Amino acid sequence: MLATPAPHPAPRPARSAAWRLTFATMLALAMGSGTFAGYAFGVLAPDLVREFDVSRTELGLLTAAFFLVGGGLSRAAGRATDRFGARRVMLVAFGVAAAATLGMALAPAYPAMLAAAGLAGIALSTGNPVTNKLVAEHLPPGRRGLVMGGKQAGVQVGAFLAGAALAPLAAAIGWRAALGWSVAIPLGCIVATWLVIPSDPVRGRHPDGASPSVLPSGVRWLAAYAFLMGSGVAAVNAYAPLYLVERGAASQELAGTVVATIGLVGIGSRMIWGWASERMASFAGPLLVLGGLAAVAVAMFLAVERVGLWIAWPAAAVFGASAVTWNAVGMLAVITASGREQAGRATGVVTSAFYIGFVLSPVVFGWLVDRSGGYAPAWLLVVVTYLGATLLIAGWRRSGGAEGARLVREEVG
Repeated sequence: MLATPAPHPAPRPARSAAWRLTFATMLALAMGSGTFAGYAFGVLAPDLVREFDVSRTELGLLTAAFFLVGGGLSRAAGRATDRFGARRVMLVAFGVAAAATLGMALAPAYPAMLAAAGLAGIALSTGNPVTNKLVAEHLPPGRRGLVMGGKQAGVQVGAFLAGAALAPLAAAIGWRAALGWSVAIPLGCIVATWLVIPSDPVRGRHPDGASPSVLPSGVRWLAAYAFLMGSGVAAVNAYAPLYLVERGAASQELAGTVVATIGLVGIGSRMIWGWASERMASFAGPLLVLGGLAAVAVAMFLAVERVGLWIAWPAAAVFGASAVTWNAVGMLAVITASGREQAGRATGVVTSAFYIGFVLSPVVFGWLVDRSGGYAPAWLLVVVTYLGATLLIAGWRRSGGAEGARLVREEVG
């Protein structure tokens, strides 16, 4: 069962609405910068296949390397965030994101691009632990939901920009130049972090009174759910644009607008679910709905070959409102369960499971396409994955362990 949040070491100062908006914007930028490379590989997939003459499996390895490093280092990033401070780790992450994007733009061959993908994974590993820690430290329960949704929406802002800006920019000036200009964003964020994010507080030895080796049992349920949801999201991110070009007769720019639709819908959806779930009796209800809708969305993508390209847009809208939205709810559950002092480490555990799913599914998906000569078996596997996530969260609710949101609601009331 999700544990009652431990007492906070010190009261938080009152924060104005304007400050919370600026704070949420910085957190969203941190999330978007960390995940940008994953969307860039999908949007630029046709360019990368032509440039480096790679198979679908090798293309999937770029995304796999990105998330392998991100997932492998997430637990360490969570521990580092708790130990050294979220602001310090955020500054390092923006610097790494800038270096990785520049490395992608300059990669002379496929191995260099693979190495740049791994470097980008370092920035990815810090995103959720750092931003969750900052939310737990600077906002009280009842004020977190909208900010949590906003900062998680930063991932979808990155997806929207990748589809709406990176794809047409690559068509106009080339994919390398387009990535090169993208470096300006994380560099600017370094300066903004110094100006906006409060200094890291002085830390004592585990003031919550908890052993560093003990995390609430609810974190394990959330980690398993995160693994399945991540598996599905990674497959869609990596292959939906290429699928629409090859089987839907879409142009690369048009396929990019489908990715942009996912991102645009996901922005609003994450904010709505973040705000609403903090006021519900349980986190499990929203998570169950999101998993089921994600399965429906992928089934709609599968139907493109039979019913036509038009169905890709409603599929993208449903996917944006479901599969990419679970984080806003799940991350609220994590910091509610773990308390302020362990928020980084607990987030690292869940994020690591999420990214392991991202590592495996693009390679498996690409292998299935290469072996079968079609996309249907791969898309069906993604549908089954989302159905599995839905059944898992139903089991969590049935066990009586998904009552963390009620704790927040009672504290607010």
